[in-house]
Amino acid sequence: MNMKTKSKVALMSYAMDNRIAKGMALYTRKLIEGLLNDSKFDFSLIHYDKVKDSLYEKGREIMMPKIKLPFGSRFVSQLLFFWKYRKEPFDVIHWFQPRLYPCFWFAPAKKIVVTVHGAGDITAPTYFVFSRSVFNFTLKHFHRWVDIIIVDSEFAKEEVMEHYGFPEHKVKIIYLGGGEIYKPIEKNEAQKIVLQKYGINHPYILDISRLQPHKNVVTLIRSYIIMREKYPKHTEKLVIVGGAAYKNRDEYVVAEKSQFFKDIIFVDFVETEDLNHIYSASEVFVFPSLNEGFGLPIVEAMASGVPVITSNITSMPEIGGDAVITIDPFNKEELAEAMHNVLTDESLRKKMIEAGLSRAKGFTWQKTVEQTENLYNELLK
Repeated sequence: MNMKTKSKVALMSYAMDNRIAKGMALYTRKLIEGLLNDSKFDFSLIHYDKVKDSLYEKGREIMMPKIKLPFGSRFVSQLLFFWKYRKEPFDVIHWFQPRLYPCFWFAPAKKIVVTVHGAGDITAPTYFVFSRSVFNFTLKHFHRWVDIIIVDSEFAKEEVMEHYGFPEHKVKIIYLGGGEIYKPIEKNEAQKIVLQKYGINHPYILDISRLQPHKNVVTLIRSYIIMREKYPKHTEKLVIVGGAAYKNRDEYVVAEKSQFFKDIIFVDFVETEDLNHIYSASEVFVFPSLNEGFGLPIVEAMASGVPVITSNITSMPEIGGDAVITIDPFNKEELAEAMHNVLTDESLRKKMIEAGLSRAKGFTWQKTVEQTENLYNELLK
């Protein structure tokens, strides 16, 4: 690498545009925020559409050529971008999600980096989407053109090697951050904000998940109903933050048919600045997902001083470690019992909160940024 000139890095920033609440978008934003503070690289932010985002004022913004077709507009737009910059290639081009169009290998860059958060697009239960099948096919059969795959857990590494066929030497683990952003907020203060802004005025169990099949929210609702029926003294509400990805979701049906339907609260969206309060005001955070490449809400909840119950599969035991209680996400009775135990055993709660706060300190976005920069440097040596 020529030390006299800065390495040119193209960041495919469209992964964060108008997608504030999604995990991949948050990862993209936090990584770009940190990378732009490093003057050793010349960063360009590449996207399709103009958006109101102050982050674009801090770096070189490049709009891909605008084109409107009945279908495939973004595919053609990206190809035109490749053609336009073919004579002034970047040193590195980095995609922040595993959704590469065919012909991505024509990207005007010496090295191609892709963050693949796991193989959930293949393994997680969900609805069929044609574009997703195209992305999966492209990554599975043409990944030889990718120089480095970034994953965010040991589990994700094994999963992408198995389902996409990536060779191990190309797969690098870089954990996500989040532990430094959240902090324990005094419960009365947090509950006051939650009451004022969201109308929730009772002790509650919390889950933050979009209503998608692999998030397993239906099982959580059924487990909550079992707990309330078995232990009538429980009056905690169940608060589920995250809108429905599709209409006519089973979660709503199961909740409405329950005698406790008034205590099952769906909140479509919470402002980013309120998330810390939502976590800290809860009694326990429950995250029974069936597939996570990392499980960012686990770190956020631990850092907020909340005991965490999560699944004993995929990446979740790895991220939560000894600080969390893990359960079989298919076993409703086991989850119901775990919630009851955490809600009623004060010494267990205290132990989990202390362990969670300690573990969350190990996950910072600064570490994520530094390790990503080191990866660029290694590639360009």
